[in-house]
Amino acid sequence: MRKRAVVLGVALAAAASAVLLVPTVATETSRGDTVVDAVTVNDGRTVLLGPAERVTFPVVVTASDDSGIAGIDPIGVWGPTYGVLKVSPMSCDARSATTSVCRGTVTVDPVKKDIFNDEVGTWFVDLKVRAKDGDRYLNQTAGGFSIKRAARMTGSGVPRGAAVGQELAVEGWLARAFYSDNRYHGYADGTAYLQFRPRGGTLWTTVATAASDLSGVVRAKTTVTGPGDYQWYSPGDKWTGDAVSPELPVG
Repeated sequence: MRKRAVVLGVALAAAASAVLLVPTVATETSRGDTVVDAVTVNDGRTVLLGPAERVTFPVVVTASDDSGIAGIDPIGVWGPTYGVLKVSPMSCDARSATTSVCRGTVTVDPVKKDIFNDEVGTWFVDLKVRAKDGDRYLNQTAGGFSIKRAARMTGSGVPRGAAVGQELAVEGWLARAFYSDNRYHGYADGTAYLQFRPRGGTLWTTVATAASDLSGVVRAKTTVTGPGDYQWYSPGDKWTGDAVSPELPVG
């Protein structure tokens, strides 16, 4: 059963379990001088998630109040189409009389259906910071981060012995993680660049651009200019990570 079918029940249970899972109509508001100075998820990097890969990533919150920080609870993360993930209990370290750095982790397992294909994209941290004097700070979008479907590419059609001036018909396959069956599948309308690097060089130059068909196949023609390597590169998008094929040597 999709999580969205039980979102209301989850939201109602959150108060009892002291774990905030989804943005709801707030029954509390911020009060006093408590502030969040910084929120960092996965060290500022995108969370790339394979089709059957269990991933744990850190959540770090820096908060301040003139009386000191008592803790951060509840806290959770939420994303598109009612995607929700739990954050472990936050452990807070006082850096001064007023400021603490609090750390927790999020674990997501596609095999356990913690996430679905349409739940990738921009996610947010939803939290409540409690100060020692009773002040509090609440924010459903205290920090943002990205979860993307991992992608991969393959390539073919470059004979190692191709001569200068020979036209090549190069193919590739662009695939990304599908959490519905925990496998990689090709997908349509992905952008891929055929690139060339001369032998001994370090710079890749784009020589053709292609869009993937319904099966994820990309095709491009190019003319051999000398020995070196070809590769396919897909930059991804808001929902899908980038991918690079193995190098295809020529000459």
